[in-house]
Amino acid sequence: MIVLTQKNGDREPSEQVGDTSPEDAPKVRSTISQPVCASLYNKVVTIDFQTVFSTVTINIANKTTGEIVSSELFINPTSFSIDLNGKDTGDYMIEIISNEISLEGHFSL
Repeated sequence: MIVLTQKNGDREPSEQVGDTSPEDAPKVRSTISQPVCASLYNKVVTIDFQTVFSTVTINIANKTTGEIVSSELFINPTSFSIDLNGKDTGDYMIEIISNEISLEGHFSL
Protein backbone atom coordinates (compact mmCIF):
# COMPACT_ATOMS: atom_id res chain seq x y z
CA MET A 1 0.00 0.00 0.00
CA ILE A 2 1.26 3.50 -0.84
CA VAL A 3 0.12 6.05 1.72
CA LEU A 4 -1.27 9.12 -0.04
CA THR A 5 -1.60 12.47 1.70
CA GLN A 6 -2.85 15.83 0.55
CA LYS A 7 -0.03 17.95 -0.77
CA ASN A 8 1.29 20.61 1.63
CA GLY A 9 -0.78 23.77 1.61
CA ASP A 10 -3.92 22.23 0.09
CA ARG A 11 -5.78 22.23 3.41
CA GLU A 12 -4.23 25.21 5.16
CA PRO A 13 -5.64 28.73 4.66
CA SER A 14 -2.86 31.01 3.37
CA GLU A 15 -4.48 34.23 4.50
CA GLN A 16 -7.21 35.47 6.77
CA VAL A 17 -10.65 34.15 5.84
CA GLY A 18 -13.47 36.15 7.40
CA ASP A 19 -12.78 36.38 11.13
CA THR A 20 -10.41 33.39 11.07
CA SER A 21 -6.67 33.83 10.55
CA PRO A 22 -4.44 30.91 9.47
CA GLU A 23 -3.21 30.57 13.06
CA ASP A 24 -6.79 30.31 14.38
CA ALA A 25 -8.10 27.99 11.65
CA PRO A 26 -9.24 24.52 12.70
CA LYS A 27 -6.72 21.74 12.15
CA VAL A 28 -7.78 18.46 10.56
CA ARG A 29 -7.24 15.72 13.11
CA SER A 30 -9.58 12.89 12.12
CA THR A 31 -9.32 10.18 9.50
CA ILE A 32 -10.68 11.18 6.11
CA SER A 33 -11.85 8.62 3.59
CA GLN A 34 -9.39 8.49 0.69
CA PRO A 35 -10.83 9.13 -2.78
CA VAL A 36 -7.81 7.34 -4.30
CA CYS A 37 -5.94 4.18 -3.25
CA ALA A 38 -2.49 3.23 -4.56
CA SER A 39 -0.42 0.10 -4.13
CA LEU A 40 2.90 -1.31 -5.34
CA TYR A 41 3.49 -4.96 -6.23
CA ASN A 42 6.37 -6.34 -8.34
CA LYS A 43 7.33 -2.83 -9.54
CA VAL A 44 3.79 -2.13 -10.79
CA VAL A 45 1.88 0.79 -9.24
CA THR A 46 -1.90 0.23 -9.25
CA ILE A 47 -4.22 3.16 -8.61
CA ASP A 48 -7.93 2.72 -7.83
CA PHE A 49 -10.33 5.66 -7.72
CA GLN A 50 -13.15 5.60 -5.16
CA THR A 51 -14.44 8.99 -6.43
CA VAL A 52 -15.11 10.11 -10.01
CA PHE A 53 -12.72 12.75 -11.36
CA SER A 54 -13.05 14.22 -14.85
CA THR A 55 -9.29 14.38 -15.49
CA VAL A 56 -6.30 13.29 -13.42
CA THR A 57 -2.57 13.72 -14.00
CA ILE A 58 -0.24 11.13 -12.47
CA ASN A 59 3.46 11.94 -12.11
CA ILE A 60 6.05 9.50 -10.76
CA ALA A 61 9.55 10.83 -10.07
CA ASN A 62 12.80 9.35 -8.79
CA LYS A 63 13.41 11.30 -5.56
CA THR A 64 17.21 10.96 -5.78
CA THR A 65 17.69 12.12 -9.38
CA GLY A 66 14.51 14.19 -9.79
CA GLU A 67 13.83 12.37 -13.08
CA ILE A 68 10.15 12.05 -14.01
CA VAL A 69 9.82 8.35 -14.90
CA SER A 70 6.11 8.49 -15.75
CA SER A 71 3.67 11.32 -16.44
CA GLU A 72 0.20 10.53 -17.76
CA LEU A 73 -3.16 12.26 -18.11
CA PHE A 74 -6.28 10.14 -17.59
CA ILE A 75 -9.90 11.04 -18.43
CA ASN A 76 -12.56 9.67 -16.02
CA PRO A 77 -10.20 7.06 -14.54
CA THR A 78 -11.49 4.18 -12.42
CA SER A 79 -8.41 1.96 -12.12
CA PHE A 80 -5.11 1.59 -13.93
CA SER A 81 -1.55 0.33 -13.49
CA ILE A 82 1.85 1.83 -14.28
CA ASP A 83 4.65 -0.66 -14.92
CA LEU A 84 7.98 0.50 -13.48
CA ASN A 85 9.97 -2.60 -14.44
CA GLY A 86 13.29 -1.51 -15.88
CA LYS A 87 13.46 1.53 -13.59
CA ASP A 88 16.32 1.92 -11.13
CA THR A 89 15.98 0.79 -7.53
CA GLY A 90 15.45 3.73 -5.20
CA ASP A 91 12.96 6.08 -3.60
CA TYR A 92 10.12 7.47 -5.70
CA MET A 93 7.36 10.05 -5.30
CA ILE A 94 3.90 9.82 -6.86
CA GLU A 95 1.65 12.84 -7.44
CA ILE A 96 -2.05 12.53 -8.26
CA ILE A 97 -3.43 15.88 -9.40
CA SER A 98 -6.93 16.94 -10.48
CA ASN A 99 -9.01 20.10 -10.18
CA GLU A 100 -10.61 18.63 -7.06
CA ILE A 101 -7.62 17.21 -5.19
CA SER A 102 -3.86 16.83 -5.16
CA LEU A 103 -2.23 13.91 -3.38
CA GLU A 104 1.32 12.68 -2.99
CA GLY A 105 2.95 9.52 -1.73
CA HIS A 106 6.37 7.93 -1.46
CA PHE A 107 7.55 4.40 -2.13
CA SER A 108 10.72 2.41 -2.82
CA LEU A 109 11.50 0.02 -5.68
